[in-house]
Amino acid sequence: MCIYSAVCPQACRGLPGRDGRDGTPGNDGKPGRDGKPGDDGKPGNDGKAGRDGRPGNDGNPGRDGKPGRDGSRGTEGKPGKDGRDGIPGQDGEGIQGPPGPSGPPGPSVTDDRIKQLIQDLGLPPNTTGGGSVYTRWGRTKCGVSSKLLYEGYTAGSYYGQKGGASNYVCLPRDPQWGKYQDGIQNSGPVIYGTEYEMGYYSNDPFQRINVGGKNFKDHDAPCAVCYTQNRTSHVMIPAWKTCPAEWTLEYHGYLVAQFYSQYRTEFVCLDEAPEAVRGGEINKNGALFYVVQAKCGQALPCPNYVEGRELTCVVCSK
Repeated sequence: MCIYSAVCPQACRGLPGRDGRDGTPGNDGKPGRDGKPGDDGKPGNDGKAGRDGRPGNDGNPGRDGKPGRDGSRGTEGKPGKDGRDGIPGQDGEGIQGPPGPSGPPGPSVTDDRIKQLIQDLGLPPNTTGGGSVYTRWGRTKCGVSSKLLYEGYTAGSYYGQKGGASNYVCLPRDPQWGKYQDGIQNSGPVIYGTEYEMGYYSNDPFQRINVGGKNFKDHDAPCAVCYTQNRTSHVMIPAWKTCPAEWTLEYHGYLVAQFYSQYRTEFVCLDEAPEAVRGGEINKNGALFYVVQAKCGQALPCPNYVEGRELTCVVCSK
């Protein structure tokens, strides 16, 4: 209690009171106006490259352009080489006529007969060293440097018979008989024609230009006996297809004989482009021609020879 209240009642005040509690927050005022835009920020770093999009569809083809003007004519080219001879046409079909009458027996094919044939061919006498004779197996004509003595049929002993002869011979197309008796008498050797057997047990490396491009297995084989005027020597070289220096090439081909499990014959050189006897395509066997193959490891050195490879051959004269 103030002791001076009676003298000065307003001057006597009590001590200040404590702060009052915070009042309840007032309601939010209305939003103020937008401020001015700030300055642009610095550009950010480049992002990673996105994946490639799928290819778009092909557009429609454009219109054809107008044709250009013709160019100036070029110079005329050189004429080309002559083309090769075409494959011979097939044999025509005709009716075979009746056999003609038998002619009188002629002289046998002896040395004198060969001399007569040489004279008939218009060859000069053997005044410059003579000549030699060889057989071209599988053909009916000789090479350009030789004269044909006669053509005929390749013949030999039957492949399954152990008797008879072991060599091939060229029988003339027109035989000349002496004394004879028709019918097999079973008292002597028998001779048969010869068939090609290429492509049966072995490869067929031969050209087919002389058989119409067809397979000639089981066809009968022709032959030609040829005379080389003024070249007194001839040789058949197996496993070669060219002649030695200063020798003349007569023909080349592949080495043939009968099959190894059949009875033995000789090795002969069959022309690389054989002909076939007309009408002789039926399989009747007889003597046979198979292509010879090399066999390694049994006294034949390999290399240079190769197991199973067909052997070439060549006939040369000098």
